[in-house]
Amino acid sequence: MSVIRILPLQFTRAEALERMLEVISSRFRTETILSSHRFDLTPFFNPVRSQYNANEMIQKLIPIAGEQDKMVGVTDLDLFIPVLSYIFGQAYLGGSVALVSGHRLQNARYGLADDPEIFHSRLLKCIIHELGHAYGLKHCLLPGCVMVSTTYVEEMDQKSDKFCRACQAVITRVV
Repeated sequence: MSVIRILPLQFTRAEALERMLEVISSRFRTETILSSHRFDLTPFFNPVRSQYNANEMIQKLIPIAGEQDKMVGVTDLDLFIPVLSYIFGQAYLGGSVALVSGHRLQNARYGLADDPEIFHSRLLKCIIHELGHAYGLKHCLLPGCVMVSTTYVEEMDQKSDKFCRACQAVITRVV
């Protein structure tokens, strides 16, 4: 039986991840556990951008994930991929590993009052979204579906942390 492993990578809010385990398990009908692994992220830092390369990080995480499991690395670091100035998360379609950053999910980043519940909601949506890609889902066009593509936190706040019926049907088939 496969497992979803949530792996904090220089992430300071492990209690937020613990609160999400049951919800993630229910969305994917798969056991979800908090995992640990020592992982040096300094090689992925790009000094020109002052960000971390998500594609390179995922490549290093793939051997750790195993063939049957899915893994989501969660970090506070600012992530990028070469074609975008920043990302909330990254996963390869049908792959074993996803990566999510809480860096741009915090209200304080936008000059707003800190709100742990909003941060938690955004982080949960990102994790579920990227896991959806890992299970083979593409972006969805149905408003509200967690698989809707988001570029800004305002867009993320508008969607649910749940799959639409069509996306849920795919998840049910593949899990």
